[in-house]
Amino acid sequence: MSVLASYFKTLTAAKKDRNAALRFILAQPNTINLLFQLAFDPAAKRENIYAAWVWELFILDDVNRFSSFINECLPNLPKIKNSSMRRSLSKSFWYYLKVKEHFDSLGSNQKKMIISIFLDWIITENKTAPLSFSIKIIALFKVDFPEVQNQLKDILLNANRIFPKGLYPTFRTVFKN
Repeated sequence: MSVLASYFKTLTAAKKDRNAALRFILAQPNTINLLFQLAFDPAAKRENIYAAWVWELFILDDVNRFSSFINECLPNLPKIKNSSMRRSLSKSFWYYLKVKEHFDSLGSNQKKMIISIFLDWIITENKTAPLSFSIKIIALFKVDFPEVQNQLKDILLNANRIFPKGLYPTFRTVFKN
């Protein structure tokens, strides 16, 4: 077991512990790649979930950091099934992608892969936060891929599924026209 995984096992979910873990990562830059590997490991062990939480803080601290990991994370993202990890990772993606320069730097294949991943998460996820971030991410692609709006509409409005009430503000934002 890595030093970082062992360190994560000693912490709680408290915000102060997550912030302490972020400071630990920032103080030891050689742990960043290990943080990434743990955060995008679909095993969903305690240390993976914790790593995803810290990854979120790491990216929100400076969204530009995500650029060097985008190609590596895309193949692993569809394998993530844990809702807590999905929340953190989708939030990280949302903050990264809503920066126009980051969005525009993606290639067409990367964009299609992101659309596919987050449409799948909308179909398979039940928790409000990862659903909300996934919907917002998909909505970013409406201009480049107009068919995305219809796919999103079919999934959200025409599916025989009851979504959490907390998603209604996100629905209104996406379908405001």
